[in-house]
Amino acid sequence: MDAAVMHTQGQPPRFQQFPDPEPQDDELLVKVAAAALPRHLRIAVDNPLYGGGRSVPYVCGLEGLGYLDDGSRVVFYYPREPYGTLAQLSVTRRERCVPVPGELDDATAAALLNPGVTTCFSLSWVGKLVEGESVLILGATGFAGKLAIQAAKKMFGAGRVVAAGRNPEILESLPELGADATIQLDQPDDKLSASFLEQMGDGYDVILDFLWGHPAEVLLGSIPRTFIPRGSIRYVQLGSSAGEQVSGLHADTLRRGGVSILNASAMGTVAETVESMNDFQKQLMQRTAAGELRVDVDRVPLADIEKSWHSDTPGRRMVIIP
Repeated sequence: MDAAVMHTQGQPPRFQQFPDPEPQDDELLVKVAAAALPRHLRIAVDNPLYGGGRSVPYVCGLEGLGYLDDGSRVVFYYPREPYGTLAQLSVTRRERCVPVPGELDDATAAALLNPGVTTCFSLSWVGKLVEGESVLILGATGFAGKLAIQAAKKMFGAGRVVAAGRNPEILESLPELGADATIQLDQPDDKLSASFLEQMGDGYDVILDFLWGHPAEVLLGSIPRTFIPRGSIRYVQLGSSAGEQVSGLHADTLRRGGVSILNASAMGTVAETVESMNDFQKQLMQRTAAGELRVDVDRVPLADIEKSWHSDTPGRRMVIIP
């Protein structure tokens, strides 16, 4: 079969032939029709600190959309190593397959899985967002950030969503997705801090942070250290595209400012996680098919995987078509 095969950590996978998978007793064979290429997958391949430990060669990809032997169309995730989803065929367990609504196209359904489910977990399980509460999204102009705005408002009933991002063109479009206010991150620190404070009002209830680095440093520094919020600010750390470290974080920001920094991967038992992942995925696909959620995708042939590996269009998701 054709596949994107990893040979050397830190280099893009190669488009080449790889042995067809043979499903085991508890597995299903999937004929792949589309597979998203999220940023975290590229980080795992490009950076040995994240992607080490796997034996090469292997097929890249952890999530995709395909057809089972009975003709049913499903999104699926976590195939058995050394197989991945960036290939013509893959294998996974039945409980990791979710039926796709007929109204939803292959590429859109494939693009939803990782960012959508992660956002839902972050808002509900980790951030414990209550209807009517306020949300700040740091990194709102990326694909996951745009989806987080919509999920917070339309799936979890956020009362107010503040969107902070670096891409000015996309930032202007975010009110159409449900953002009540926007903050341009590319401004001097004193002005950025003032913007965070102005939009804070009587407190952010949940913060989703896809960036970390300097934007998070300014944000955390803008929270008054004598601030008494109506409850703790649940700060969910999701990504680090703006930097791996934050310096200058004052202890009083956590103690007196009421900030609790939470781990986005705290999801519960394996069975609970699988059940919730599948439920969230069903909701995401149904709402997208109904036009309530909107995502933007770029379709790329599997044969172009090597030259397209580091290509990115802001606010859009690359989806590989075998």
